Amino acid sequence: MSIGLGEAFADVEQHFGKCKFSDCKHQSEPGCAIKKAINSGELLQERWNSYLQLKREAIFADDKAGFLRAKAERNKSISKWSKQIKKSGGIKR
Repeated sequence: MSIGLGEAFADVEQHFGKCKFSDCKHQSEPGCAIKKAINSGELLQERWNSYLQLKREAIFADDKAGFLRAKAERNKSISKWSKQIKKSGGIKR
């Protein structure tokens, strides 16, 4: 019997929907419930990292072609940005 990601990570998913902003990406946004739980010790960083890794793997397994297209687009954008930076003489500090 197989269990879903939500069942295996109920401790992680209980924090979803509690962030200050409904479109929170759980990275550096103020009022993020996931970051608050990690900082308070209620949720281990390793547990969050495991959740993210398995979520990425599930997305890949569900839609390999879409995942690879999105990855190629990201790489293309990074390459384009890098060329623009080099052309303009680098990042100014």
